Amino acid sequence: MSCALNKPDNSKESNRVIDASRNQSILFDKNVIQDPSYIVDKYPISGEIELISNNEENFTPRPKQLFSAASSNEIRLHKLGEIRWVYLGLEPSAAWPMTIEFLETNNGLDLDSFDPNTGTINSKEFKLNNITSKYVFKIERGLQQSSSEIFVSQLKKINNSWEIVSSKENKLDDLVNNFYEYLSSSSPSTGTSLVALNLNASNKTEVITDDDSGMSKIKLRINFARAWAALRRSLLLSGFKIIDEDRNEGKFYLEYVVKRSLLDRRPDLSSIEIIVEELNSKECLISTNLDGENLDLSEEIISQINQSLS
Repeated sequence: MSCALNKPDNSKESNRVIDASRNQSILFDKNVIQDPSYIVDKYPISGEIELISNNEENFTPRPKQLFSAASSNEIRLHKLGEIRWVYLGLEPSAAWPMTIEFLETNNGLDLDSFDPNTGTINSKEFKLNNITSKYVFKIERGLQQSSSEIFVSQLKKINNSWEIVSSKENKLDDLVNNFYEYLSSSSPSTGTSLVALNLNASNKTEVITDDDSGMSKIKLRINFARAWAALRRSLLLSGFKIIDEDRNEGKFYLEYVVKRSLLDRRPDLSSIEIIVEELNSKECLISTNLDGENLDLSEEIISQINQSLS
């Protein structure tokens, strides 16, 4: 204590101390802080506050978001129009041997051929209404990390070419339900297929940052119909209240009330738009209608959406 009291004031740096009022004015002018009760500068620090813009070249970028299955080993059935698939909370390389085992042990079915490069597994051909038919299982990476989507379809042979059987004619319901029950009762420790490891690398979902606005967006490598259904499900699972939707415009309107403080001059919010933009027949983009002034709010909404996409 005596050392601190008797320390001579012979340093040139001591003359550069910025008092509290100057630092306070900097914070208010730059809108860094708006509540003066937070400023308690009884012991000012030498030097002046340096404000770094988000546009600086050396600004540290945000870490990329990763997608993880909501719960390990989760299994769900999905149906969208003519498409049926099973969601499995395991990597495709783990879903591969389980699917092959299902075909090999299922009464009335058997394994015919498979291609781990495309994720396709074919059953043996059979006759249905005197037409040669077969079942095809297509294993793909899910919208979330460590998840799989196993699409099941029935094909019939017409003029030496295979055509998909419509839902009115096929027998997929029983097969998919049996497959679902099999996966539900199977142990996830069945193993991982080394030949199907390449299927784990095909990401369907990516969080990107807009170069101009700095806003995060979700890029989905699926068609618009699937992206629309996946987003709607995600919004409901995340607890958002959908007050309206326009599929033609690709917009969901959410009730999202934000009241500003007296010192916050930004307008209040009563609703927010979530937009699905079709980039091409196999890719879509999910974003909000918020601008850079509401960057944190947009990031929060995008983060909640991506955690529930499937």
